[in-house]
Amino acid sequence: MPHEAAPILVVANPVAGNFNYRHLMRLAERLDRLGLKSDIWLTRYSGELSDIAAELSSSVRTLVVGGGDGSINEAITGIVRRGGDGPALSILPFGTANVLAHELGLPSSPEKIAERIAAGRKTPLHLGMVGERPFALMVSAGFDADIVHAVDAPFKRRWGKLAYGWRGLTLALAQKGRDVTVIADGETIKCRIAVVTTARFYGGPLTITRHTKATEPGLRLVTLADDRPATLLRAATALALGRLETLASVQDRPVTEIHFSGEGIRMQIDGDRMDTTDALVRSGRVIDVVA
Repeated sequence: MPHEAAPILVVANPVAGNFNYRHLMRLAERLDRLGLKSDIWLTRYSGELSDIAAELSSSVRTLVVGGGDGSINEAITGIVRRGGDGPALSILPFGTANVLAHELGLPSSPEKIAERIAAGRKTPLHLGMVGERPFALMVSAGFDADIVHAVDAPFKRRWGKLAYGWRGLTLALAQKGRDVTVIADGETIKCRIAVVTTARFYGGPLTITRHTKATEPGLRLVTLADDRPATLLRAATALALGRLETLASVQDRPVTEIHFSGEGIRMQIDGDRMDTTDALVRSGRVIDVVA
């Protein structure tokens, strides 16, 4: 870490999908021309971004994450861990999908990102929590989490979004899904996919719900009743068209407290694998994000 911290720290994950060192330099150069000093740090191991965010000097006012949704999750984990006032979060979109960048309507240009930082354009980001772990977008259990667990890092780096499509197809045809039991505000629901989301978008620019945004308070629970190939095909088509809630097999409701359980189920958080847990899912704290 830099010894004398600049007010803006750019931390990038060099193994993130679509990582581009030139974009980091363009961001830093534009910030410099705007009269803002920045430092750049490349992460060396998984989880380092959480440590950096938790231990930042109070002189760092903006933490820019160069990476995908997994890297952003690491950063917010560190910000939550430090407690109290933390730096504003900014995003230089890399990664495979970068759902949060779509959610915030961020430009892809590093220069435009720098200009937004300079303008101080901030908006509240309403986090969710599963146990003591925060999420910026979603936590889910069932078929979509099975896909996340089936895609390893080398396969994802090579094929990007196609890796998820291929694994999803092979898992759908295998028909080895498991029931997810969801207890949502005291009501028990059986399904094959259960997503608790703070956000409107899913998997990139795909609309999973029209009833919330990550910049607004509240959680939504979106469930799919079965994972037969025909149902999954209809759901994928409806998701692409922004009409998921029109399917009879889909439920979309506001929730405040949720538990997942089920024999052998897997879970994912912000697009990354997580250990399966029956911990309470609830709303979390609010942090500032540059938008």
